[in-house]
Formats: sequence, structure tokens, C-alpha cells
Amino acid sequence: MIIKELGLLNFGKFEDKKIELQEGINLIYGRNEEGKSTIVNFIDGIFYGFSRDSLSRKVRDDLFEKSRPWNSNLYRGYLILNDNEEDFRISRDFDKDEISILNLKIGDDLSNDQRNFIYSRIPQPGALFFYLNRKVYKSTFFIGQRLSQFESDASGELQNRINNFSVSEDENVDLSKVIEKMKDDLYDLGSKKRKSSEIGKINEELENISKDKVNFLSLKETYKKSIDKYKESKDRLVDLEDKLRGRKLFELEILKDKLKQGYASESENDENYNFSDLENAIEINRSLGMYSSYLDDLLSAERKNFDVDLDLEEDYKRFKEINREIQALNENNYSKEREIISWDIKNIEREVFKYVIKFLSSMLGGLAIILISFYFKKYFISILSLLFFTYSYFRIVKFRENKDLLNRLKNKYQDYKFKSQEKTLIKKKFDKEIDEILIKYKARDKKELSEIFDSKSEENIKNISKNEYNREWIEKNSQEIEETKKNIFNLEKELQNIFHQYEVENIKGLKTLFYEKRDASRVSEYKYRIKELEKENLSGDFYKEESIDEIQDKIDQEKNNILNLEGRLKTFEDSLEKLRILDEKSYELNEKLKKLEYKKELLEISIEKFEDFVKARRIDNLPLLRKEISKYLDYMTSGKYNEILIDDSFGIRVYDRDIEDYIELDSLSMGTIDQIYLVFRLSISKIISDKEIPLVLDSHFDSYDDFRLKEALEILQDNKQVLIFTSTNREKEILDKYSMTYNLIKI
Repeated sequence: MIIKELGLLNFGKFEDKKIELQEGINLIYGRNEEGKSTIVNFIDGIFYGFSRDSLSRKVRDDLFEKSRPWNSNLYRGYLILNDNEEDFRISRDFDKDEISILNLKIGDDLSNDQRNFIYSRIPQPGALFFYLNRKVYKSTFFIGQRLSQFESDASGELQNRINNFSVSEDENVDLSKVIEKMKDDLYDLGSKKRKSSEIGKINEELENISKDKVNFLSLKETYKKSIDKYKESKDRLVDLEDKLRGRKLFELEILKDKLKQGYASESENDENYNFSDLENAIEINRSLGMYSSYLDDLLSAERKNFDVDLDLEEDYKRFKEINREIQALNENNYSKEREIISWDIKNIEREVFKYVIKFLSSMLGGLAIILISFYFKKYFISILSLLFFTYSYFRIVKFRENKDLLNRLKNKYQDYKFKSQEKTLIKKKFDKEIDEILIKYKARDKKELSEIFDSKSEENIKNISKNEYNREWIEKNSQEIEETKKNIFNLEKELQNIFHQYEVENIKGLKTLFYEKRDASRVSEYKYRIKELEKENLSGDFYKEESIDEIQDKIDQEKNNILNLEGRLKTFEDSLEKLRILDEKSYELNEKLKKLEYKKELLEISIEKFEDFVKARRIDNLPLLRKEISKYLDYMTSGKYNEILIDDSFGIRVYDRDIEDYIELDSLSMGTIDQIYLVFRLSISKIISDKEIPLVLDSHFDSYDDFRLKEALEILQDNKQVLIFTSTNREKEILDKYSMTYNLIKI
């Protein structure tokens, strides 16, 4: 498989740029900033459309905007790929995400082949021809960055990349970090004993609910007993009322007999005494007793007031607001935007300078032609100066366009710079506020502060709920107290009116007046009492054991007892409602705890299985990778290092024939580490695919000495096709010196 032609129709700085490629080594030379990286990006873009692997939505990376044409609204290009002796023309409209894949030999159109959409909603011909997604393609057949750029830990970086590939077949995907993340999640879930963890917090809340429920659970039994007492008291009241009717029926018969016998003489002052007043006064007196007892019960009830930390609530609210605002600020990466614009400004400044030079050169050329024509008196030659002046005109037009674009970019750069400074000042202000809150609550970091706020805020919510419940309870009791006081006041007033009418001081005096001073004449009393008793339509059996007053006293006591029991039951019912709420909360937390424990169990199993998978992948891939790297390394270093050893802890050593022993990777020179990285990339390209996919190397050999460069080029010439992008003549000189075949392309 080879790329035969690149057509950068409208891409970055290029317009209608055509590059023809051949088998073997293609050396693409250009000075810095002349567009080598743009061509590299073009190859990536044609095959994969700058799309990140996603089937849910279209996602592009930064290269999409960075590669947009400078002087055109069109954004397109093509390449011709030879695969299995057949040529395919792959063209792409980057803006519209449209591709065209045409088999030039038989005319088949593969544009809508579903294999283009295996990894992304943006069509990817690379998936069709290479059977690879973009990540794997760029981490195998694209070789750009050198490990010597990581001078602080180049050997460690190489170890990580080999480790990553042995597990995930992608040197940039570190599955060990996935396992670490899973372990972090497992730690965050925690256990019941660790109170700061998710499970610990829920368990602690359940324990607090259980403690709260203890008080209510004891009330449950008391409530049941009170219900039983209430029913018993109601039954006794019914029995007493039956007895009262029986006694009144018995009294009615006696009164009728006494009235018939006529032994009571009429008293001349009888009309001055109304016996109903006595009965009314006795009834009022009884009611006063019941209301007074009920009032005492209401007044004796007390409720505790729970403290609520309002200052903490304000701090918590501010803490969350600051975090939200910081998150919003971080979404705008002005530094990255400035970096991109700065790069564009430098390129356009160079273009502006070029247009100025071209303008001046063409003007001088035109003037020179005019002077020459006058000097030699061959005036027709001066017509040629029009070409130079016309060219100067178009260069000055281009100069103005680029100058205008440059000014706009500089203004935009300054705007982003101001916004970046403003963002920094705001974040410093927020950091200062956060530090003050951290000091106030003695927290080490924001995570611990958040845990403190969550815990204390939850306590505040509970106390607010308790105070609200108490307030409603007190408000309800206050209304009942006022109503009871009002009833007592009215009854006392009515009773005092009766006392005043008969000139007595109390109920005892009233009874004495009616029962002791009127013994001489009882007829009116009998008549009144018979009349009152007959109003009640009495029925049932006679009852003789107790008097009406005794039975009535018992009834009053029972009613008072029932009234007290009803008040207690109402209080119990309110408390039991709170218990029901606690039960519901407990149920919800238990369900949540079950889910978290199930999640924890799954995580533990997943970590174990994942670690087994990683281990198995290493066992499968490492021997093959080690064999390929050793083969390439032996050839590239002329036998000095002919074997690489990778142990269980992923330490890497190479065998040095000069000292006949293995040496550690970090003991090697930067150049040797770069060589090992190159053979690693060549090895994985052989392992990852059976297809001979073109290799792309972008300024990879800058740190190689001449000997290492020669060895590397000799290995690369065995590949079907290699594209080497460089800004130096070293590769060309080595290729020429050792008579190696190559295709030179100057940008």
C-alpha cells in the first residue's frame, strides 16, 4: 500500500498544491514554518477527518480549526492511494464532513461503505483501508515526537509507552491509570467504619436516625397502651351513662310517688327560687374543673429549641458559588487561544514581510527595465515593466489583506490577554476567599471543607426541621390555650352571675340555700325535677346502688380522663408521624447503601478481572514485542545492543555485547533511547497490522548523529513506503553518500 499523490486544494497555507510520492523513502524537505506539519496534518485529516472516536456525536480536535485555509472559504483536498494494485481517489470536504472514495480501476464508489463509520460519525477512510481507528493509527504509523524531548525522564517515558502498548495496543493509553481510577472510586465508596467515605456517611446517618427512633419507638408502646386506656375509658363512660339513666329512672318513680303523697306543702316564697339555676351552676362548676385540668396539661408542656448555624449556611452557599464560578472561568482557556493566535500572527507577519519584499523587488525590477530601455534607447522594452508593476499591484493588495488580518488578530490577541489577566485576578480573589473559609473551619483542603459543610449543613437541616415541628406544635397549643382560657372566663362569668342573683359566694353556699333553707316546701322541686327528668325520655333498668351526684362525678372524671387521653393521643400521633418520616428516610438510605455496596462489590470484582486482563495481555504481547524490538535494535546498533529484556515489574534492560551484561535503560544515552523508541514504533507497526501501511516521520531525526541516522535509514528503506519530513539536509546527504534510493520533494 502506497500513497501516490497528495492534493492540498484548499488546506492551511496551501492552495492547489500537488505532491507526487513513490515507493520506498520519500524525503520531503522544507525550512521551518514552510508547511511540513500542515502536510502531515493533511494526511491525518484525509484518512480520519480530525475526528475523535465517537458514535454518539461529531467531535473534532484542535487541528480542524488550525488547518483551516487562510485565503479561501473552501476547505478540501484529496489523495490517491494504491492498495492491492488498485488506485483509489479519496477526497474530502472538511467543512461538510463529506468524502468521496472512488476505485479508479473499476469505478466502484465506496463513499457510503459502512466501514467508514465504524469508529466515528465523521467518515474515516482510514478505518476502511487500514482496519485501525485514529488513535491506534497515529500511535503506530505516525512517528513524530522524539523521546529526547523528555530529557528529565526519557527512559521512564519509554517504559510507560512500551507498558501501555503491551496492554492496550496503544502507547498513549495507560490502562494502569484506569485501574488507579477504579481504586480511587473504590476508596471514595469506603466502608461503614470510615465516616468520611460515601458508605460511611450514609451508615452514620442511619445510626443517627436509629438513635432518633429510639425515643419514638418507646412512644409507640405508650401510644398503644393509651389507645387501650382510651377505649376502656369510653366503655366505662357508656356504662356510667347507662347507670345514670337507670338511677334517674329510679329517681323519677320516687319523685312521682312523693308528689302523689302530697306531704310537701307549698311554700309562699317558692316562686323566688328556680331550681334549674342550681343544676346549671353545678354543671358549669363541673365544666370549669375539666377545662382547668386540661389547661394545666397544656401549660406544663415544654419544647426544646435546637441551634441552627446560619453563618455556616452563608459560608456554604458562598463556597458553592465560588466553585461554580471557577468552573465557568476554567472553561475559557484564553492562554490556549492566545498561543494559537500568536502562532498565526507570526506566520502572517512573515507573509506580510514576504509581500513587502516581493512588492519592492518587482517595483525595482520594473524601474530597472525602464532605465535600461532609455539607456539603450530601445523603448519597446519598457512594456515589460508593466508585468512587474502589475505583479507589484497584486502583491500590495495581498499585503493590505494580510495586514488587515494581522491587525484583527493582534486586537483579538490583546483582547484575550486582557481577559486572561482579568480571569487570573478573579481566580486569585476566589482563592483568597476559599483560604479564609478553610482557615475559619480548620480544613486542610477543599475536599475536607466540602465534607465539613455537608455534615454540618445536614445537621442544620435536621435542627431546622425539629424547630419547625416544635413551632407548629407550640402554635397549635397556644391556640388551644387561648380557647380554653376564653371558655373558662365565660363559664366563671356565668357562674358569678348566678351567685350574685342568690347572694352567695360559691357553689357550696348555693347548694345550702336550695337544700337546707327550703326543706319546708319541696313540691316545686319535685315538679321541676320530674319535668326535667321526663325531658330525657329515660329507658332501661333501675339502678339503685349509687346516687345521681356520685354517678355524675364519676362521669365527669371519666370525661376529663378521656379529654386528657385525646390530647396525649394527638401528641403521640404527631410524634409517630415523625417516626414514619424517619422510617421512610431510613428505608431510602438503606436502599442507597445497598446500591453503593453492590457498586463496591462490582468495582472489587472489576479491578480483580481488569488486573488479570492486564497481566494476560502482557503475557501475550510482551514476548512478541520483545522479539521484534531486539531484531530491529540489533540491526540498528550494528550488534552492540542485540537484546532487550522486560521483567515482571516492567523494568527494561538491554544487553551490551561490549561488557557482556544487561544495563538499565536510564544508563543509556539520549540518542540510544531515541533509537529504541524508533524500533519500538516500527515493531508495533508490524505487530498491529498485516498491511504495509505508509510510515510518516515528522522531524524525527534531529537528535540523531550521522551514524545512527544511517542505520535508521537503512532499516526504513525496507518498508513499502516511508514519508520523512525534515528541515535539514542531513538525511539527503546520508542517502546520497550511501547510494540509497529515495524521492526528494521540496516544498
